[in-house]
Amino acid sequence: MIKQNLSESQQDYLKIVLDLINEKKVARIKEIATRKDVSMPSATEAMRKLSNEGYIQYSAREFIELTAIGEKTAHRLTSKHSFLKHFFSDVLNINEDAADQEACAVEHHLSDSTLERLILLYQFLNECEKNDARTINLFKECLKAAEGGAQSSVACRNCFIAHNFPHHPGEKTLHTLLANLIRGQDGQIVMLGPDSEIRLSLIEKGLMPGSLFHMEEAGDASSPFVIQTDGCLIELDEEAAKMIEVAIEQPE
Repeated sequence: MIKQNLSESQQDYLKIVLDLINEKKVARIKEIATRKDVSMPSATEAMRKLSNEGYIQYSAREFIELTAIGEKTAHRLTSKHSFLKHFFSDVLNINEDAADQEACAVEHHLSDSTLERLILLYQFLNECEKNDARTINLFKECLKAAEGGAQSSVACRNCFIAHNFPHHPGEKTLHTLLANLIRGQDGQIVMLGPDSEIRLSLIEKGLMPGSLFHMEEAGDASSPFVIQTDGCLIELDEEAAKMIEVAIEQPE
C-alpha cells in the first residue's frame, strides 16, 4: 500500500537510497545507517516500513532497490533539495554547507505552489534583463504573468516565447530549447516556460533550474523526448520540451 504522506525521516531515507544506487550501483543497510547517522537496527526497521508501503524492495541481508514509485519520489525529493541548496547559495549568498543544512530544514515543509514561486523568483533574478532597483515590483508582474493574469504587461507574458533561440551565448555555453537538442547531448535546465500547468508538471517530475540531464532520445510531435537525470529516465512530449530552456556547451 502506497503511503501518501511520508515522514521527514522516510523522505531522507529514500534520498539516501537513491544517492547510494547512483554512486555505488547498490544500497546496503550498513551504508544507509552510516549516512543517516543511525544504528543498523534503526535503518533496518525503516527499510521494512518503506518496503511495506511500496517504495522499496527489501529482504534481510539483500540489497535495497527502489520501486517505480520509490524512484520517482526519491528523484523528486533529491531535485527539490538540490534546487533549494542552489537557490540559497546563488541568490542568498549562503555558504554551501549552510545552504545544504537550510535546504534539509526547509524541503520537507514546502508545498508545490510555494516551490514554484521560488523557482519563478530564481529565474527572474537570473534571467530577466530588466532586473534593477525595481526588482520586487517586477517580480510581482512576473507572478501575474505566470498565473495568466490579464493585467500583466505584454513584455512579462511574452518573456519566454519572445526569445530567439539559441541566445545568450557565453564563452563556453549557449541557451536553447530542450526540444532543439539531439540524441546524446548533455545540458542543464536554465528556465521553465510560462505555461503554469506544464511548469507544475515539470516540477512534479523533478525537473527544475539547475537540473543536469542527458538526452537519451530526441522526440517529435509523435514520439516522446527521453532524458536521463539523477539516474532516472523521464519522458516529455514535444509541448513540454519546448517549454524548457537549457544551457549546453558551445559547439567548437
